[in-house]
Amino acid sequence: MRLEYEIDLEPGRVSIRSGGMAEFINSGDRKLSPEKLRIRILDLIHAEIANEMAAAGEEYSSDKIEERSLAAIDSMIDPDISGPMRHIVVKAIHAAGDFAIAPLIRYSDGFFKSMLAKLKEGCTIICDSEMVRAGIYSRPVLERNRVVCYLNDVRSKEMADVNGITRSAAGIRIAMQDHRNSVIVIGNAPTALLEAMRMIEENGWYDIPIVGIPVGFINASKAKEGLVSSHIEYISVEGHRGGSPIAASIVNGFGRFLA
Repeated sequence: MRLEYEIDLEPGRVSIRSGGMAEFINSGDRKLSPEKLRIRILDLIHAEIANEMAAAGEEYSSDKIEERSLAAIDSMIDPDISGPMRHIVVKAIHAAGDFAIAPLIRYSDGFFKSMLAKLKEGCTIICDSEMVRAGIYSRPVLERNRVVCYLNDVRSKEMADVNGITRSAAGIRIAMQDHRNSVIVIGNAPTALLEAMRMIEENGWYDIPIVGIPVGFINASKAKEGLVSSHIEYISVEGHRGGSPIAASIVNGFGRFLA
């Protein structure tokens, strides 16, 4: 089967034609990049094919749903992503529900080894938000490690008020002071990521890896750029994409290697 589409970028709208059918999408004054539009269309096609692959065949029990979804994603991402990090990347894409993050995922060469060593020996997983903390559910991870979030700790509010910083940053600072043997998981607040990076770099705590995936349009991208250019072991997602589900899914992904 061969499907052919004709897409035209016209002033104020995008036209899509296939055979005798045509659709018109209003784009207003926004200037659309043909290359970015092409990438986005391919992402949508990938997602639709993955959905079809995961749903194809006979009915299956609920415990097989995630397994089949992950298998569909794994069959479609870049084959150059190899080794154990391939599973972590697949988990991140699954949590995002968006193939568009695949080429945006960045991680240091030593991230997997550093993160796995910490989780194997047992440490404190410091989260920037309760959403991230609640999203870490992997039994092997929870059996060996403690998960904390100090965002709502009374000390965080006091420190934020006194020092003129966000509660997210204060929570990370206090948690890192309380728990030297830790890993950092950021899914929401860029200020939390910046504070974690500052603590590591000023104290030389480079044995602490960071899952640094704050979401948003204010400072999130800049904070992640700083992480990528640092000497810290990290995983991140370029740009404004991110969030608690992705950050938590990365930690959950390590459960496979702890069982």
